[in-house]
Amino acid sequence: MKITIIGTGAYGIALAKTLHLNNNEVSMYTKFEEEAENLNLNHENNKLLPNVKIPLDIVITTNLEEALLNSKLIVMAVPSNSVRDASKSLNKYITKNQIICIVTKGIEIGTLKLMSEVVSEEVECNNICVLSGPSFAGEVAIGAKLGLIAASDEINLCNIVKSVFENKNIKVEISNDIIGVQVCASAKNAFAIIMGAINLQTDSTRATMLTILLNDLKQILNVLGGKSDTIYTYAGIGDFLLTCMNEKSRNFKFGTILGKGNSVDKCFEIMGITTVEGIYTLNSIYELMKEKNVHIKSIDILYDVIYNNGSVSKLLCCLGLDL
Repeated sequence: MKITIIGTGAYGIALAKTLHLNNNEVSMYTKFEEEAENLNLNHENNKLLPNVKIPLDIVITTNLEEALLNSKLIVMAVPSNSVRDASKSLNKYITKNQIICIVTKGIEIGTLKLMSEVVSEEVECNNICVLSGPSFAGEVAIGAKLGLIAASDEINLCNIVKSVFENKNIKVEISNDIIGVQVCASAKNAFAIIMGAINLQTDSTRATMLTILLNDLKQILNVLGGKSDTIYTYAGIGDFLLTCMNEKSRNFKFGTILGKGNSVDKCFEIMGITTVEGIYTLNSIYELMKEKNVHIKSIDILYDVIYNNGSVSKLLCCLGLDL
């Protein structure tokens, strides 16, 4: 099957290797000429994925029409703030029989829409599904054993996604909870900041906090229209634990630096970055909960810490104890 990946970031490259290994014809699209030239010349991106080679027969192009020609499946793998623009470009060439699989995690800033909703608004295509789960790009690229979940209102789309991604290293389960899978995939980034910020606490304290945050995630899931059982899937507890307990997670690492008394700006400076997905997700969830007149204690406290310079020590108040 021919598959086109929109985006040439670390996760897109990792998935391209997986799909290629599974004997699919893979093309990748980037709108940046220099990026395409470098990838075609070196067949790797050592800055994003050190020592990971891109197979020579994976086509990398800046010609979107060419990339999409005869593709059965289109994988959306650009950052969340680029999904709308990428979708607008996609709509110029997509056909009604093509399938869009979204692997981007997040909630659009301003509109507070999930990625599937953003794509649906911009693309004249009803064949939309999402793929999520605990999967760091570097580990996917080297063939780590892991589980993912494909979700859509149309289960036949999930079966197609499962057929092209699943192999001896990757197990793909199927869900019809496209909302819940995306809510879990997004919200855990905010919770990872909290877990990073209390990383120097005892194991018992951190385990207690994890339990509280999982219950908060379940409440958010219910409020936003997801299904409770989704919390127990790869997209739920699987991705939650990976992101909230691992320094490979940029959100967790940001939290650890924040927890040492640094300001938000100082955290960015120390990490040498300008964005952390969890901060934008936090704002979106905070606004969505406010719209629903629902208060999630952990979200409210973290929002105060990030946006109002509240004391990071207040995060321990999530435990519900007299501190």
